[in-house]
Amino acid sequence: MSPEPNHQHQTSRSSDFVRKYLTGIFLIIGLIVLSVFWGFSYRSNALIKNQLLKQGQAFFKEVVITREWAAKHGGVYVKVTPDTVINPYLQKIPGLKVVINDQDGIAYTLKNPALMTRELSELAAEKGVVHFKITSLTPLNPNNRADGFEQAALQSFNRGQREYFSFEGDGQQTFFRYMAPLVTTKPCLRCHAHQGYREGDIRGGISVSMPASEMLQQIKINRVYIILIAFGIIALIYAIIRYISRVFIGDLNRAEQQLQEMANRDFLTSLLNRREAYRRIQEEMARSVRTGLPLSFILFDIDHFKQLNDSHGHNAGDMVLTQLAVKLMAALRDYDIACRYGGEEFLVVAPETDEEQAFKLAERLRATIATTCFTTEDQELTLTVTISVGVAQLKQGETIEQVISRADGALYHAKHTGRNRVVAA
Repeated sequence: MSPEPNHQHQTSRSSDFVRKYLTGIFLIIGLIVLSVFWGFSYRSNALIKNQLLKQGQAFFKEVVITREWAAKHGGVYVKVTPDTVINPYLQKIPGLKVVINDQDGIAYTLKNPALMTRELSELAAEKGVVHFKITSLTPLNPNNRADGFEQAALQSFNRGQREYFSFEGDGQQTFFRYMAPLVTTKPCLRCHAHQGYREGDIRGGISVSMPASEMLQQIKINRVYIILIAFGIIALIYAIIRYISRVFIGDLNRAEQQLQEMANRDFLTSLLNRREAYRRIQEEMARSVRTGLPLSFILFDIDHFKQLNDSHGHNAGDMVLTQLAVKLMAALRDYDIACRYGGEEFLVVAPETDEEQAFKLAERLRATIATTCFTTEDQELTLTVTISVGVAQLKQGETIEQVISRADGALYHAKHTGRNRVVAA
């Protein structure tokens, strides 16, 4: 008989369950791996951006310290040369000495903190270093007027924000721009009091621009590497889980088959038990009705089996039952159904077999059993037994119980007419 559809269905359901379970585990592990690597990528990128921010803050503080030093000393006077431009905006401030002469008559002009900042920024830009600029919403020098980024930053300072930064590109390179406010101090009032500023007011800010293309490119490269590593690990986990699932499903299927066999077979003889035999017999009965082919039942038991147990013990009886089952299976066809029907009672159902053919099969089986010596493993005990057999062919409209009852009646008749014989119903 081929494996039953129900068993195949149960095995398929179990395999599907395992696949779904392991798929769920894979998805969870995959999400965890992606989350970890995403977090690592986010943290790595944040550290790089934070490094740019720290650099911007550091440059801002350095410029502010330089300005504070210059403002504390009233600015710096530099020697006037043919290339020196005297700040015209300072000349408009009453009482401020923009140009002075030393005892030798050499002229010096005042460089105020704002001008110093601008000239240092221009020099830094020429050297390819960080560019910085002082500006305000109302600058004295039009050259210090704020661009779009700086205007947005200055407006945010007026709303109480303490720093402002973002990335900007010029089409060829990307810059990290940082800006923080300049607070009016007492030395600053010398040049800016006439603008209405008071000590503590925010009169502008210093913007710092740093090339960031290489760092941003590094961020992109890091992200690509992290994605590749993450998906590589996920692929490895998938391969491992797939391998585990195949091995596990294979072991599970084998275990289920073993359990199914244990549930469907008699533990002593390994023949089908009555429940499983009935299920298969019903299938054969339905096929017999559908095709019109005959179906016959052979019911037999061992003669004087109780006396055998009483005389030699139950171990001897079990030995006879086990070896008889082996003889029985050897005498049947692959598609015949054989089960242990009771203690020493056996049932055989022969598809496509009429009563005459079943009678001949039963007779061969009776003769085989009668001439067999049943021997214990240690060969200390050898027994012979006989069987009585009842045969019945399925009639139209009969149930399992009805046809077995007729075969049982024939078996009863064989018992009471001398045993060791076959009787047809």
